[in-house]
Amino acid sequence: MLIGAALAALVVSGCSCEVPPGRGPAPSPGRGRPPQALKASVQAPKIGPEVPVVRVKLGDDIPCVAVAVAGPWRLTSDSGVVASGETLDWTQVAVLKGQVVFGSAATVAGPVELRSDRETGVWIRQSVGGAARERGYRGLLRLAPTSQGLLRAINVLPLEAYVAGVVADELLKSWHVEAYKAQAVAARTYGLMERNQNVRYDFDVFDTTMDQVYGGCEAETRKSWEAVQGTWGIVATYRGASGSPVLLKTYYHAACGGETAAAGGVFGGPTPPPLAGGVGCTYCRRCPKYRWPPVTLSKQQIGDALRRSGTPELERMGRVRAVEVAERISSGGRAGQVRVVDVTGKAILLRASWWRLLMGAGRVPSTWFDIEDRPDRIVLAGGRGLGHGVGLCQWGTEYLAERGKTAEEILRYYYPKVELAKAY
Repeated sequence: MLIGAALAALVVSGCSCEVPPGRGPAPSPGRGRPPQALKASVQAPKIGPEVPVVRVKLGDDIPCVAVAVAGPWRLTSDSGVVASGETLDWTQVAVLKGQVVFGSAATVAGPVELRSDRETGVWIRQSVGGAARERGYRGLLRLAPTSQGLLRAINVLPLEAYVAGVVADELLKSWHVEAYKAQAVAARTYGLMERNQNVRYDFDVFDTTMDQVYGGCEAETRKSWEAVQGTWGIVATYRGASGSPVLLKTYYHAACGGETAAAGGVFGGPTPPPLAGGVGCTYCRRCPKYRWPPVTLSKQQIGDALRRSGTPELERMGRVRAVEVAERISSGGRAGQVRVVDVTGKAILLRASWWRLLMGAGRVPSTWFDIEDRPDRIVLAGGRGLGHGVGLCQWGTEYLAERGKTAEEILRYYYPKVELAKAY
């Protein structure tokens, strides 16, 4: 279905949500694969200028990175081309006194952009969460100094290429192509929504579960590109109060544990009809976290996590005395709010989704649990699901795709009242 000017305006006007990584040691430019070994896994189709671009923040802001290009390359700044060559061996890029130092080739006051003149990709080695990571990316790499004297790496590329790198990293390689297509529509819509909302910033999305997991061109597969090409430009919308189409923020998660949740109950704010939740789903029961074993958190751990939150009110909390579920959402199983009480009697309410992230999303799989409060610890019992529970359930999507459901049918199931439209 095509929607004309109203949706076109959405495109040009401009799941997700976990924990940012930490910093690590600077990468060494002297190690890594030689440039001739660096190449994309799959050849991409031609992407025209009608496809909007998206800006993806890669990893952390850190003191320096190393970059390489297997073919002809150009380094540009606001003043034009500052360096170029036939190939670029691993070169260290750092920030010194607010300027970007690109090996021995150039020192520039402001951001620079590195691009390949062929489909070889631009490669970067950086420290992410304390570990070295080496990846290639389509499009260009923007390297910008931050106000803290660090270097920020941003991949600027066509939205469809971004979606191919997201879908391949969000789903298992063995999953059905219709599951991939449903994920492609969700990822494309989410990326476009964030792009339209973040015009005031120098990037649109993180490459982690803060937004969507994005693995670059090496992560791409033939199946991810098949899904992208099979859904090219299709996005999820719903009818707003004026009756015009509005882009849906297509939240998705790994496994709901039995029922999806309303977006407003998890994240706050209004809930559009396709994210009203309450969609029954036992289809994700093959997920290892459909039911998860008890998780124990010491009250010391909880207090420490609150004090590291960066929120003054939480930083002032004393030693934790009690933790309880203060409100439940959906059919009553998923926690909506968690109450924490310190030894002075001070109590604070936190959204369960935020409390989970403070405790560690890797430690607390979801917000569907009961809390058993003990003198020095709590036990999360009866745990179900993996992720925030809003929108599309990925393990459920695979189950439905295996049983003959199309991507469109899957999207309409998890996003009731959704309207699929061609954005370009």
